[in-house]
Amino acid sequence: MRIRRCDLFDHVKSYETKDNFDGFLEFIDAPIREVRCIRLPEGRIRLKYIDQDNNIQRVDVGPGEEEEIDFP
Repeated sequence: MRIRRCDLFDHVKSYETKDNFDGFLEFIDAPIREVRCIRLPEGRIRLKYIDQDNNIQRVDVGPGEEEEIDFP
């Protein structure tokens, strides 16, 4: 799935103050597990997860980043 880094960032930030994570990342079309969100300097976020092939993946996103990436 193609998504802009800033859109993924905005989606993750929208869950920052919620207690219920139902629907978090349900828009993606591949199974992932053990998702961790790590805060980075300059307001960026790193998503670390295990993909369907049991590989550890990392994606860094931030506000205003227009680059489209494949996620996951």
